[in-house]
Amino acid sequence: MQLMADGVAGVGNRHGIIMDPVHRRCSVVRFDRFPQQVAFELIVGVVIDGKEYVLPLGEGGEAFDFLDQRTTPCSVVLMGIHAASCIKLRVEVIAPFRPRDAAFSALPIIDIRVTAESFDGIFRWEKRTLKLTEAEVFVELRGEAMTQSAAGDDAVDVRFASTRFYQWAGMKDFWDAKTEKVPQHDRLVAPGARRDGVRLRKMVKLNGAEALDVLWCMHSTPVYEVRGERWAFKYAEQFADLEAVCDFARAHPEALFENAMRVNAILGANDFSQSINQLLAFTLHSWAINTWAAVSGKGEEFFGVWEGSCYMTSTLDVEFTQAPFYLAVWPELLGLELDHWTEHTQDGRKSLGERGAGTLFFSHDMGTGACANGHVYHHDMEVEETSNWLIMACCHWRRTGDDAVVRKHAAGIEKYLRFLELADTTGNGVPDVGIANTIDDASPAVQYGREQVYLAVKTMGALVAGAKMLEHLGKGDLARRYAERAEMLGRYIEKRGWQGDHFATLLEKSGHLKNPWSGQETTCAEIPGWNSPQIYTANALGLLDMVGIDVPLDREKLRTDLRTATGRCLREYGCVHSDFQNENPEQLATMLDLVGNARSPGWISMNMARDIAAFYRGVDLRHLADRYWNWQVTTNTQEPRMFFETFSGNNLCFYPRGVAIWGFYDALAGRVIDRAGGIDRESRPFGELRSPRLIDVRWV
Repeated sequence: MQLMADGVAGVGNRHGIIMDPVHRRCSVVRFDRFPQQVAFELIVGVVIDGKEYVLPLGEGGEAFDFLDQRTTPCSVVLMGIHAASCIKLRVEVIAPFRPRDAAFSALPIIDIRVTAESFDGIFRWEKRTLKLTEAEVFVELRGEAMTQSAAGDDAVDVRFASTRFYQWAGMKDFWDAKTEKVPQHDRLVAPGARRDGVRLRKMVKLNGAEALDVLWCMHSTPVYEVRGERWAFKYAEQFADLEAVCDFARAHPEALFENAMRVNAILGANDFSQSINQLLAFTLHSWAINTWAAVSGKGEEFFGVWEGSCYMTSTLDVEFTQAPFYLAVWPELLGLELDHWTEHTQDGRKSLGERGAGTLFFSHDMGTGACANGHVYHHDMEVEETSNWLIMACCHWRRTGDDAVVRKHAAGIEKYLRFLELADTTGNGVPDVGIANTIDDASPAVQYGREQVYLAVKTMGALVAGAKMLEHLGKGDLARRYAERAEMLGRYIEKRGWQGDHFATLLEKSGHLKNPWSGQETTCAEIPGWNSPQIYTANALGLLDMVGIDVPLDREKLRTDLRTATGRCLREYGCVHSDFQNENPEQLATMLDLVGNARSPGWISMNMARDIAAFYRGVDLRHLADRYWNWQVTTNTQEPRMFFETFSGNNLCFYPRGVAIWGFYDALAGRVIDRAGGIDRESRPFGELRSPRLIDVRWV
């Protein structure tokens, strides 16, 4: 594949590398904002006929005649070919990703594995002038912000400072966060190599089997705050200090490589397109660089995920879109988040007045920077985030058969459902209070229009999910009440929203609009774009599909809507939010916020969420993955941005949400696993393609 920025990191350990071969530079994943990460050069090369040939991860050295790159779930690979000797140098930068094994995945080690081989024949008719059987390969770090020193015959100490940032008051104070410098003492350990200054060298046979493994080890003091207290990193349960990490690395020099071989083989045993497989790997890398895993002094666990370039922790709507990954691969992580989110609920009276007494709704996020001390987003999205939690909690229980979260928060579930019920002030079932959503660069109709189809369907899904949980908890009468309310809501959506070949954006064309960003209000006889097709009708359904929960909405109408909306919203890199085009900026001047920056923006992961729901309904949208991947290539061949969520505007980059595509594993098989209900089936909507069942894999 073409050279482009990519990176790897462990799960929750804040240890990784982002590589930018286009500009011959790298950066350290640690505590800093992504653009301010500590920069360095990774000098990886081979000595051929007395000259040093270096891969484009740093300056200097001779250039290879040909370069190639690969991305796998566990690694990034860069290769160079020297034509005169037919030597291919390969560096594989490997992270310790092993699903459902938090201890291994949190290992604070990155393996920089260098191999070389001499292949038969010639390269592109170039005359072969050298025939070698062995060569010296080497690795060195260079960086103005780093100091290095000897740490024995085969190791180098690396010191630098990372910037921990925390505590800003809200979106307006985004760039005014408090910061502190956190000294970092890392070590490069290379068993079997020799140190030459701060360079690590090894003579290897040119058969590709011998390797120089440079194991970048780290260990940090606690930096992440939960409830105002700093918790240790998850890996501190295994390793007391850096020496202990290095001892493990020396005892198991190929542990990360061997794990990567197994995990990559399991995940790659599919019949997906190349674009889908590249997205599976690339989005996993972007998710991992955002993860935090910590433990308290009492042994309580925390798992959280930064919202990419927004840096908020475990944003509920972002994690909702990522939830297909958790349900398909690693549900325990979602269980930890579901529990901690309940610490960030708010009194329903804040939105509903006194009639909301005794109700609760969920906050947007847990905190920001290196903190989970309370949400910071500019405004609440009460209905959306509360519905998100209810659906995820139900699906987590049904997928795993573990009802611990449901039972622990039984009283809260009733309060969340009651809030959704009271958010409807007209009696038609559709929430009309607390209805701003997080699609914050969309048209006013999509973002904060009243009686949104998006939120109506999501609320319906939450009511169905809530009824399932209440029934399980022995609250049969209450369960029936919310199930009946969901039925009423489904009938109303079909009656008011169906436009012949698609569902409208809004169920009511006129109404009062309030911009939650500016506070401006206006009333429209016809809200622009109210009846446009949009890609969010089925947004809530993919998770429910994975556990076999149906909603009371006509299946054929949904299939038709998926086809129509996809066709009419499709652009170069995927589908935009809706088919509405802002052709009259003056008309919308009082209603615009972020949408004013772009005429027709789109979000890649929301396309993926739509695709999952489509697959379960037999609508084949697999070809769109080519467009999603092309957007990642377009951006990351110009500058390192990792998974770039948004196109045609906005700046949601280094984003974790692309792991939604991991839901393709189950959706393309029509796989339904409901362990609470004893359901396990596959419908294979697109024939007998291979799609591994990841939830039951033995990864070791």
